[in-house]
Amino acid sequence: MPSPRAQRLLKAADRLEETFMIVALTFMTVLTVVQVVLRYGFSTGFVWSLEATMYAFAWLVLIGMSYGVRTEAHIAVDLVTSRLTPGGARVFAGVALACGLAYCALMIYGSSQFVELSMTLGNNARDIPLRRWVLTGIMPIAFALLALRLVQAARPVLRPQAKAGDTR
Repeated sequence: MPSPRAQRLLKAADRLEETFMIVALTFMTVLTVVQVVLRYGFSTGFVWSLEATMYAFAWLVLIGMSYGVRTEAHIAVDLVTSRLTPGGARVFAGVALACGLAYCALMIYGSSQFVELSMTLGNNARDIPLRRWVLTGIMPIAFALLALRLVQAARPVLRPQAKAGDTR
């Protein structure tokens, strides 16, 4: 069982994740509606709206990956694991976890390099008056959160006596 402080941190991360997804989806929807009304109703619009919507969508997808793992909302194909013994299914889950964590590690490294290079170059976004690294800085954070969620989801599978949310 995780310490009370760790439990509070995980709950705060859960709430932050959910709140961000709500805000991002609301922002994208409102901005798109306003842009359509401005364009077709008044023959004007915001130059930056498409780029802002694209970045918001990218952030939503990146944070949504970890949310999907945490809530088990992802697609699970159990064609192979349903035919395995419980021990074999645990081994298969361990290999899948290792592959997922390796992918997260590669993406954390690669995206950190990308963000660092963007900081060094000082590039701005195309239409938004912000540095590109500010808008792409979510990548290593999102993959670190995904790695955390993969480990959390794997606990009850790899150690059947463990309960979901037990981080020991």
